[in-house]
Amino acid sequence: MPLMDFNACGREMARYNRWQNRVLFDLCDQIGDDARRADRGMFFGSIHATLNHILYIDQRITTLLKGGNPGAFTPTIIIADDFAELRRQREDMDAYLETLTDPENIGWQDNIRTLADVDGIVRDVPLQVLYLQIFNHQTHHRSQITSELHKMGVDYGITDVPLTPGMPF
Repeated sequence: MPLMDFNACGREMARYNRWQNRVLFDLCDQIGDDARRADRGMFFGSIHATLNHILYIDQRITTLLKGGNPGAFTPTIIIADDFAELRRQREDMDAYLETLTDPENIGWQDNIRTLADVDGIVRDVPLQVLYLQIFNHQTHHRSQITSELHKMGVDYGITDVPLTPGMPF
């Protein structure tokens, strides 16, 4: 089997990400709005707020990938108060993330953004690293949500990348 290049790896990470978000939103739909909005002592309080935060950061990073400025950081912003709308926006974002490593859309990948980190240190960051950060960030916060689901007796199931449905190996 040939080794994967960045595009192939990025596509599989995006497919994995879409799969995991679909599983997460299906389970969050099952627990209902009251359980999603309950303050569970999570960093963002509730599952609903955490789902919003994940989407917000995806929007910020994709703005950077497109060469834009995402503006002031507001970590507790609610992108969509309605769960169905939040899910729709999540699905749209996941579809978009899959297009970024399409063989016809690779021009952005060799670019670098000069950004200040949270401590004000300015760094040159390859856009490929920012793209990968989307998945790192999502995994971090999905795990917080899955921990809360586990406390409610909800089994999240498999999260292993190689077990993504349709993985080409």
